[in-house]
Amino acid sequence: MAVLVITPLISESIRLPGIVGLIIGGILVGPHGLGWLKNDIQIELLSTIGLLYLMFSAGLEVDIHQFKRVRTRALIFGLFTFLIPQIMGIAFGRWLGLNWLGAILLGSAFSSHTLIAFPILTRLGIVKNEAISVTVGATVITDIAAFVILAVVLSLQDGALSPVYFVGLFAGLGVYAALILLGLPRLGKIFFRRFHGQAIEFQFVILILFVSALLAELIGVHAVVGAFLAGLAINSTLPHHSAITSRVLFVGEALFIPIFLVHSGMITDPRAFFTNGKTILIGLGVTVIAYTSKFIAAWIVGRLFKYSKAETMTVWGLSQAQAAVTIPTLVLGLEVGLFDDNLFNAAIMMILMTSITSPLIVQHFGRGLKPAENGKESSGLFDRVLVSVANPDTQENLIALASLLAHNKEGTLLALNVAQEVRGQVIGLDHQRQLLERVPQLIANPDAQVELVRRVNSSFASGILRASIEKEATSIILGWRGQPTVRQSIFGTVLDEVVWKAKVPVLVGRITTSINAIEQVTLAIPQEILSSNLTTHTLELALVIAQEVNVPLLVLVRKSNVNTITKALKQRNLDLPFRVEQLEGETVRAISSHVTSQSLLIVTEMGTPKRYLRSLGSIPERLTQIAHVSLLFVHYPTIRHRYH
Repeated sequence: MAVLVITPLISESIRLPGIVGLIIGGILVGPHGLGWLKNDIQIELLSTIGLLYLMFSAGLEVDIHQFKRVRTRALIFGLFTFLIPQIMGIAFGRWLGLNWLGAILLGSAFSSHTLIAFPILTRLGIVKNEAISVTVGATVITDIAAFVILAVVLSLQDGALSPVYFVGLFAGLGVYAALILLGLPRLGKIFFRRFHGQAIEFQFVILILFVSALLAELIGVHAVVGAFLAGLAINSTLPHHSAITSRVLFVGEALFIPIFLVHSGMITDPRAFFTNGKTILIGLGVTVIAYTSKFIAAWIVGRLFKYSKAETMTVWGLSQAQAAVTIPTLVLGLEVGLFDDNLFNAAIMMILMTSITSPLIVQHFGRGLKPAENGKESSGLFDRVLVSVANPDTQENLIALASLLAHNKEGTLLALNVAQEVRGQVIGLDHQRQLLERVPQLIANPDAQVELVRRVNSSFASGILRASIEKEATSIILGWRGQPTVRQSIFGTVLDEVVWKAKVPVLVGRITTSINAIEQVTLAIPQEILSSNLTTHTLELALVIAQEVNVPLLVLVRKSNVNTITKALKQRNLDLPFRVEQLEGETVRAISSHVTSQSLLIVTEMGTPKRYLRSLGSIPERLTQIAHVSLLFVHYPTIRHRYH
């Protein structure tokens, strides 16, 4: 633990990535250094968990929609960054005098790469850059191909290779990938719909990680392949910036991934590199091949895909590190007699060199990258989200949604509770403090920016409105039970006053299901005549919510507006899947036929109460009575304010 804490601090103090300090720290305290730590089964177990966490976090943080869009480019780069090192490695192995099996296995040791520098990408905020997504996608291709070669070579060495082996391997891999990528998201939605709680949700995700890794090993590929695919599957299941995701990543980045990096240093014997001339010659050869082959592949795809110099060099830096597949390949090659000690030690030194230079190059050139545009709304609507908290137990889903939206572009959630003053006496100040203190616990996201706001006012509505002004809120979110009041007003006394007097957009929500269980965002636009302002703001809002919740978008419009809305969505070049369908017949029944209990339905309007009644009337209340659906009504003030 001292190594995990101290060495990154020392490394960063001399302007080196903390990863470098962890690897060198492992060398110093390991069996080839001071000997304070033995490379025993406990360290290997923790290191294995760290490696799985590393690949899992890579899949978890990829923009899944962009990943699908760049999968062809990832395949192309995967082929280049696999074949070029493979061919150069075979040639070098034959020059060393290895037989064909040994030379092919040596080539496969160069052909894969490990995303050791991935934590740097996360810190720089460039994970969603297309070049990064392509490189991360290529990792799966190279790892699978390298382990297929490893399995084939070992089978040939044992004389057990047969056509049945190939059929079983590739059939099993195809079924496995389909099961993970298609089955897990559906299983996840069902689980999160039925079970709630921070501990059980965290345990479910960890269970998915380890079971996926185990199944990968059972079909003959490395566990890291299963970990990465599990990350992609959970990625497509949970909302972006989910509290569950943050907790899982925190545990990995704080403990297990650093242990893996320390272990990478512990298994390295730097003295072996200087024992004799042959080791030095082999070490220089494998190191030059590792750098050169990966650079050629990065340069080719950089030219093909017109990447900038910074992107190309970052791709090279990210793809040059050797560890996850290379280490077991070298160990197995040594065990079966295909490699000797000189080659093994020289290759381990190459792993150390690439593990040190990879984060250095990524950190240097990664600063010049900008995240790819992903279609997010840019009006600042959710820069400062004010959510009125009355009862956290019944408003947990609403608070979770507000937190997700506030996290959009690193906004702030303003959790407000108004204590009422009656005849000069303030009621419930202690209760107010207890309510607000529970909000961060409900959000449970260490990355969320939350500000607790306490107010005293004679009127709840007036307190909300005054707080929105003083705290410079860009939007207000209120809870709603979905029932008409005795007055038969639109929402109720407090909501009436806030909705019609607020100077910023007001979102009134009745969220009946967990945000993690939502399967679709449905935007209903029942108006025959649409203003350009309402159309623009409505689409931007729906897209932000769908992207943050990480689900497809369905837009329901009248026949006259189908082409207009479809064209407007296509012009945005969205990564998000969407559909536009026609509303036919009576409005409420037509809308309810397109939604389920796992849908989040959005209805919007702009302007005065008179205009609202003329446009939507009692549609929100009637929808809550007919359909058991999560409903979000959004009202925009007529005048264009600073949130634009």
